[in-house]
Amino acid sequence: MHFQLVLQQLGLSEHEAKLYLASLKMGEANIADLAQALQWPRSTVKELAEAMHNKGLMHFYVKHGRRYWIAENPDKLMINLEERRAALKTIMPNLQAMRSEIGGKPNVQLYVGAQDIKQILDDIIETKHHIAALMSHDDWLDTFGEEYTNDFIERRKSHFLRMRLIAPRTDFTTRLKQKDSESLRQTRFLSEHIDLRRTSNFIYNGKTAVISLNQKRPTGILIDDPDVVHAQLIYFEALWHQSSEQ
Repeated sequence: MHFQLVLQQLGLSEHEAKLYLASLKMGEANIADLAQALQWPRSTVKELAEAMHNKGLMHFYVKHGRRYWIAENPDKLMINLEERRAALKTIMPNLQAMRSEIGGKPNVQLYVGAQDIKQILDDIIETKHHIAALMSHDDWLDTFGEEYTNDFIERRKSHFLRMRLIAPRTDFTTRLKQKDSESLRQTRFLSEHIDLRRTSNFIYNGKTAVISLNQKRPTGILIDDPDVVHAQLIYFEALWHQSSEQ
C-alpha cells in the first residue's frame, strides 16, 4: 500500500503526508531545503510544518539562528491512532444510541470531487460486507488512476470482501477478469447494446452509492436506506442474469 495514502487515511492531508515523508527521508532540514525537495513555496512549507508541530508530528531545533525540522518517530503515529481509538471507544455506546433514536430514517450524503468520493470506498471497506458493483471501469481509471484502483482491490482482498462486478467489455476489463479468482471477484460483461459510461454503482450492507465520473466534477451520492437498496438489487440481479461471463 502506498505510504502517502496510508498517512492520509490516518487523518493527514495530502500535503501534510508529503511533507512528513520528505522530512522523514531527509532526517533534518530547514524550510528552504524542504521547499526545494517538494518544489513548494517556502511559505507553504513553513505553515504546514508549524501545523504538524502543533499535532506533535514534527519538531525543530535552532542552530545558528535557523530552525531545523525533523519528523517525529513513526511510532508516534501508532500512539496517536491508539489514543484516538480509545477516545472513540468511550463514546461509542452514546453514538450508537443516538443512531437508534432516529428510527432508521433514510440517510443521504453527497460527496463532490474525487478525494471526497474516496470516503465512500473507505466506507465499503470499513463495513466489511460483500459488494455488488456496476462500473464504467475505464472511466473509473481516468478519474482515480490505476494505483488507487489497485490499492482498493488489495484492501478489499485483505478483508476477504467478495465482489460481483458488471462492466462494459473493454481491453482493461477483459484483463481484469483474468484475475477474478485471486481478486475475490466475479466479473460479467454488459451486452454490447448497453452503453454504460461515466457512472458507477456500489451496493453493500444496506447502502447504495451512485457515482458520476464527470471529469470536471465527479459526484457521489451515498444512500443508507434498505428499501432503496432492495430496489437497486432487483435492477442489479436483472442485469447480472443478462450479462455474459465471456
